[in-house]
This record gives sequence, structure tokens and C-alpha cells, in this order.
Amino acid sequence: RWSADRADQQCLFNHTRPSKPPQCTHNFSIRPIISCVIIEPTRNISTMSEVQQQADSAIKESAHDDSHDIKLTPFTIFRYVASIGLLIFSVIIVGALIFTGNTRVAKETNSWVALVVCILAVVWLSMIEGQQASLVGLPPVDPNLYKDSHPVTYKNAALAFKGDNLDRYLMGRQFMVLMVVFVINQCAGPIDPTVDVLGLPDGVKVVFLDVGLGMIIFTCILGQLTT
Repeated sequence: RWSADRADQQCLFNHTRPSKPPQCTHNFSIRPIISCVIIEPTRNISTMSEVQQQADSAIKESAHDDSHDIKLTPFTIFRYVASIGLLIFSVIIVGALIFTGNTRVAKETNSWVALVVCILAVVWLSMIEGQQASLVGLPPVDPNLYKDSHPVTYKNAALAFKGDNLDRYLMGRQFMVLMVVFVINQCAGPIDPTVDVLGLPDGVKVVFLDVGLGMIIFTCILGQLTT
């Protein structure tokens, strides 16, 4: 009986088993899957590195900006307000001296002539000071960086940095500054600091006219510090 059952099972198994294994009709390859598995992490890594670089660049720019920013403390605000107030007050005093004929140029020529010459001299002084700062700070910079974007600057710098031209300019500039400041003083400096100006007290006139604090503030802030 056991042999007969075993024979029946073997016969049934032989009839139900396919003669050949089924063949896959699709052209299936595992290489694309492997490629995706390898490439996707690589893309993710490169994207993450780019994001990290952008974040680092933004942090550096923010740190650079913060290092050049001035914190507005109460003392800093007071200094700003006081300096602007002194500048406005000095400009008013200089204008009053010119139009009351209490300067040499205004007395010997005309108040408007003194005003125009004074303004031109201050503008000229600011150009001299700004040019000095630019020429002294520009030599370490690669000229190719601004050759195409600033062609006029490139030509001026090439002439200024040729040979000992820069040293000669800096030497001659000192005498030019002396001349321009002398012209400003002749146009806006008081002849008689004791003469009444806008009804100011004697102590204020001594400080701003006799000592010359008004002319110092007027010349330094407008002609030198602004550059």
C-alpha cells in the first residue's frame, strides 16, 4: 500500500511539473537599479555639499558685514548728533563771515566770489584726499580685476604706478594740500574775530573764530574726513 501511494504521488508530481522553467519575456537588467542606487546618494551628497558651501558663504558675508557695522550705542548716537550739529553751526558761521565781509577775499573782491572759490577749494581738497587714499590702497589689488569694469581707473593706476610716479605724487600732494587749505582760509577765515557775528557770546567767538575751531571743523569734515 505504501509503495502504491508513493508511486501515485510520484506520477502526479511528474504530470504537474512543467517540462521547462518559464522564460521571462521582458529584457530585465539589474544594472540600472544598481546605477540608481549608486548615483542617487552621490547626487544627494553633492547637493548637500553645495548647500553647505552656500550656507558657509552666507555666514562669512554676514560676519564680514557685522565686523564693518558700527553698533549704535547711546554714546555713538550722541557723537553723531554732536558732530553734525557742530558741522552745521560751523557752516553757518563761515557763511556769516563771508557775507558780512569779514574775510580777506570777501572784503577785497565780493562775498559771492569768496563763497564760490571756497566751495571749489573744498571740493578740490576732497578730491585730493580721496585720490591719495585710493592710490595708496590700490597697489596690492590685481589690476585685471578692474581692467574691464573700470577702464579709466585702470589707465590712471597704470600711469600712477609706473616707476616712482606714486612717490612723486604723494610728495607734491602735500604742497597742494597746503595751498588749497590756504585758499580756504583766505576765503572763509575771519579777519577780525572780535567783530559781532550772529550775536554770539564772546566765549563762543573766541573758541570758534579766534582759536579757529569753526574753520577746523568746516575744512576737516567737508574736505578730508568725508573722503
